[in-house]
Amino acid sequence: MKNFKKFLFVAVMAVIGMTSCQKDSEYAEPTGRRETVKISVSAADLASTKVIGDGAKVTEVYYTAFVDGKPVRSLQNKLALVNGKAELNLNLVKNVEYKFAFWAQVVQPDGAASPFDISKFYSDGTVTVNYDGLANDDNRDAFCAVKDIKVTGSLSENVYLRRPFAQINFCASDYEMVKEMGLHTDMKSEVRVYGLPDVLNVLDGTVSSSQGSSVSVDALFELSAKPAGEDEYITVQGNQYGYISMNYVLASDIGETVSVSAKIQSGNSLWETNLLHNVPVARNHKTHILGTLFTVNANLQIIVVPDFETPDYVVK
Repeated sequence: MKNFKKFLFVAVMAVIGMTSCQKDSEYAEPTGRRETVKISVSAADLASTKVIGDGAKVTEVYYTAFVDGKPVRSLQNKLALVNGKAELNLNLVKNVEYKFAFWAQVVQPDGAASPFDISKFYSDGTVTVNYDGLANDDNRDAFCAVKDIKVTGSLSENVYLRRPFAQINFCASDYEMVKEMGLHTDMKSEVRVYGLPDVLNVLDGTVSSSQGSSVSVDALFELSAKPAGEDEYITVQGNQYGYISMNYVLASDIGETVSVSAKIQSGNSLWETNLLHNVPVARNHKTHILGTLFTVNANLQIIVVPDFETPDYVVK
């Protein structure tokens, strides 16, 4: 019995210690006058017409706030995005400066695992991306933002969400050829990307690797059909290219280079690209890999489209 009491005492003290540490790591909002703060959230890059990767599936926003680097537990919540917009009405303590973080993602189909681990988002503002899964998956789309708000009185603030991803696309100038042969209806693609980060700090925008500072992550987007719908094309320097594949990878604002390869399959037909090195990717930019993917001696070039909606510039 004496030993049991000793064990019970140690266990209770351990729980008290854990609770104390948890409280020390959180911000305790002071009592005092509160002001109404209205925050209008919008996914500003949401396309108005249906295109591959238009962001329309992103319908929920997680949000939290930090003061002096500590999370405010009372402000950890989520809300729905409707037509790319949401609105928060909060009562915040006057003369306190809050740093709000927002993470918007797709509500996954029943039984499907999310490609995003947000278990640390409320405590330190980080999100980890899992690249395992199918190619051409619009459910891997997401948006984020950070906003500093100093409460000096009643306020109305706007927050614009942006993608933390680069979108890597393969597009073919000879797509019409395979379409005329009827090979487009069963077409699937697989894409490999080497040299990626997989952790995003929403608070400061930095990206890193969960495997360590000097170890990058590789992605294998498994064989899958492109998003259902009408055939889609882009026009670059007067030439038309048909979309073959679309995939999201985490990237920084300043950009980096990765290595990419693709495999395309339709029935018994198979096409593969060589491994392309030094492919530029940057946050909220599209990287198009263009060329004659289905004919002998494939000729490829790479272009980067900034902000998903502005004119193209060519990188040769």
